[in-house]
Amino acid sequence: MTVTLIRLSAREEDRVAVTFEIRSGEHTHIETFVVSAFRVADLSLCRGESTQECYDAVSMVAQLDQAVEKGLHLLGYGSSSRRALVRKLTERGFSQEIAAAAAEELCRQGYLNEEAQAVREAERCVEKLWGEKRIVVALRAKGYSSESIKRALFTIEDEEVDFEEVCAERIRRYMRELPSDPRERQKWMAALSRYGFSASQIRGALNRLFCE
Repeated sequence: MTVTLIRLSAREEDRVAVTFEIRSGEHTHIETFVVSAFRVADLSLCRGESTQECYDAVSMVAQLDQAVEKGLHLLGYGSSSRRALVRKLTERGFSQEIAAAAAEELCRQGYLNEEAQAVREAERCVEKLWGEKRIVVALRAKGYSSESIKRALFTIEDEEVDFEEVCAERIRRYMRELPSDPRERQKWMAALSRYGFSASQIRGALNRLFCE
């Protein structure tokens, strides 16, 4: 099999079309990849006889460009963790290697800032009147790393989020009357714990409400 790079042609938006001719016995076919101009410069391409390795490298960077473009499109719909973005890209047909490389590049370019996005997700959870434990579960489900989750919790602590008051506000909004019966109070505490509040936070919230 012989590989020949027969054409390099400029395209719009700083892209270059790289066209190969591949011959195998009596069979010949032409294949064109569209890649970013800066990647072409990195590959040091020139017309003429080429190699399978060069062809594979151009094919890979073309796929990477497509994955980065698709990743940007997906991020336009909302924040994402790196792991979740890789999963979404693989679901759309990209290999694990290409998807991971695209996510890494989007991180370098500042489009994917997992720690900042984890903070925003945590803040949205607080707005939903969730406790810390449920926030952690929600962030893990979205694919955020343990370090990003830890920093997000530190950030909302720095913002002086009072989870006793968050719990009290959930009770005000969604529960009609404060329970006087111990068994009913236990049911309330179980329900509130499912929203991520600790036993001490629930007791503190109830004490605040009894004092109002």
